[in-house]
Amino acid sequence: MEQDSVSIIIVTHNSLPILEKSIRSILAAGEPASRRLIVVDNGSTDESINTVSELVPEARIIRNESNRGFGAACNQAAALSESKYLLFVNPDLEIDPGAIDALTVFLGGEEKAGAVAGRLRYPDGRFQANCRKLPDRTNIFLSRGSILSRLFAGGSSYTVGDSEETCSVPAVAGTFMMIDRSVFVAVGGFDERFFMYMEDTDLSIRLSMNGYTNYFVPDAGAVHHWGCGSKAGALRRSWMHHRSVWSYYLKYFPDGYSVILLPLLLLANFLFRVIIPGPDDGKG
Repeated sequence: MEQDSVSIIIVTHNSLPILEKSIRSILAAGEPASRRLIVVDNGSTDESINTVSELVPEARIIRNESNRGFGAACNQAAALSESKYLLFVNPDLEIDPGAIDALTVFLGGEEKAGAVAGRLRYPDGRFQANCRKLPDRTNIFLSRGSILSRLFAGGSSYTVGDSEETCSVPAVAGTFMMIDRSVFVAVGGFDERFFMYMEDTDLSIRLSMNGYTNYFVPDAGAVHHWGCGSKAGALRRSWMHHRSVWSYYLKYFPDGYSVILLPLLLLANFLFRVIIPGPDDGKG
């Protein structure tokens, strides 16, 4: 394939009907021959595979018999790609015209760029944070999913706010993220111990450790229909998120706090979210 080619990677698990909107947004952007769609289906029981085949007959489809998780599925797709760049796209994302080109142009001009994220917004136009600070022993409990951020902070001190200018950020979300394939392979891809959530933060850290800088590119826009990309309920997604947070701390802070105290705090936070649902609990 051409040197400036892009593999657009989507991982699905019962992602209809929003998956169709996502693919149509890619097609509406004027997909050139240098872009290849790779869809990994994690054991869907809906018509996701047939829908992809009908919309993009030339798409490469990987069929998993069971749900292998987001990171593992992305690694499968990356291993089959021959493109220069990998673009990870959630199935509940509608990409703006020109957004893919904006990411490609920026990434091609930055030799030491790691993961590059576009600017997300809710369907009503509000900014949706998709870049974040690196978790430490305190700020994770002021994150968007923490009960403390609702009771005391009035919001999250963990995510990075909006910017009109391209800027470096500590970590980016895999929701809408582009990376040079050779760089992705060099750092080992996604760590598959994270079934879902935190795998993108972990990748961002390893990129930084290897001398790369992660960026937020506001010119690359997309609408994220948060939580609509899978039939998994909010409670199950919340549980998986809490488990991944614990896995993250066991990897980077393998001490008594992470082994003994943190799981108790995470369990308490999970139970509070069950009892006192917040405004984001139905969105992912």
